[in-house]
Amino acid sequence: MIEPATTYLLLLLVQALHLLHHRLAKRHISFAEVTSAAVLCVPLTAPAPAWLFCSVHLALVAVQVIGSVWIRRLSPDWGK
Repeated sequence: MIEPATTYLLLLLVQALHLLHHRLAKRHISFAEVTSAAVLCVPLTAPAPAWLFCSVHLALVAVQVIGSVWIRRLSPDWGK
């Protein structure tokens, strides 16, 4: 089974690349990026089951990837 530390690092990497993509595409960030950042602030030593950490991390990874694919459609331009 995947460990929470692995999914945490995956989310951290995907979040960093996604925010870089926002910068390069000159698009505003949304609530999804703020939510991912907040989840990354939760320590893995918090009293929660491992499956919960992994599920949340992987769900947010999926949101970030989908957001990067459809960034022009989902995020407003800086000029607007």
